[in-house]
Amino acid sequence: MFRHRRRLICILNLTLLTLLIYLTFHKNQLKSQSDEYCLTNNITIDEKFYSNFVYISSLNILFCDVPKAASTNLRRLIIGYFNQSNSYIYLDRKQIWIDYESFFKKYYLTKNTFDQLFQNSEKNVFKFLLVRHPFQRIYSVYYDKFVNNHLDDTLFGWKQMEEDILLEMNRNYTLIKIRRYDIRLDLRTFLLYIIDSIRKKRLINSHWEQIVHRCAFCLINYDFIGKIENFHHDRKVLLKKFNENSNQNHLEFPSKELDKKQTNQIYFNDSKLTQFFRKIISNDDDFNVLIDYYKPDFQVFNYPIPNLKNFIY
Repeated sequence: MFRHRRRLICILNLTLLTLLIYLTFHKNQLKSQSDEYCLTNNITIDEKFYSNFVYISSLNILFCDVPKAASTNLRRLIIGYFNQSNSYIYLDRKQIWIDYESFFKKYYLTKNTFDQLFQNSEKNVFKFLLVRHPFQRIYSVYYDKFVNNHLDDTLFGWKQMEEDILLEMNRNYTLIKIRRYDIRLDLRTFLLYIIDSIRKKRLINSHWEQIVHRCAFCLINYDFIGKIENFHHDRKVLLKKFNENSNQNHLEFPSKELDKKQTNQIYFNDSKLTQFFRKIISNDDDFNVLIDYYKPDFQVFNYPIPNLKNFIY
């Protein structure tokens, strides 16, 4: 029995060492790429970037809120930490983003609180960022907000945005026609709307906004960058931070399936999704606008940059 226990301890230690090596390599690789990019490129940041940051003083953590990159589950985890209860797992989107709005509002930074936080270098705040492949974020938001028909879409304003996009991209439509014939937003029109918004320098919605720009990437020295694609590993770093300050409950990230609803959505890996987008957007100039806008995210977060030469039809 003692021999089996020693073997189990060795296996656990080896697993922890492997995870530590992976996380260290992953962090150093992204850090090197980001430093190089920030030094060689003139990066613009959102004028009010600080309002995208959440600071939890009792955890001594700071993170940039990135929609479509586990942002809802991250909020659930924070609620679980403060309430010391497992009930956070069952909170739906309306509760998270509307009922708890005033609760979270006090943790978002203002210009004054941002300046105060970074002037005090002794705080040694743990700064992290969760990212996702740019095209996966677009694909996810399209199905989540415009196809799934969540009951709370009207409360969040997505139904109105869908109508606004349809009116903007098709001048033959009227609001009466859209509602009478239940005209829905298709993926191609949505992609063309994003491309048109980039060209015309419209305000880009936070759900598909460039992360490097939104999160002042070249200004903030992030301690950890987690990727949704590697979340089964990367989430352990965040859970360690939460649980070492949790008095009672052992916190876990809720399943990503919690917010899913059955649809006809086809799931693609990054390469297949890029090919799928290219088939939908056949015009070279249009597709290049999309690639160029998200190029900082592709490059900094180590996602392959799509190349038009790779698409042959």
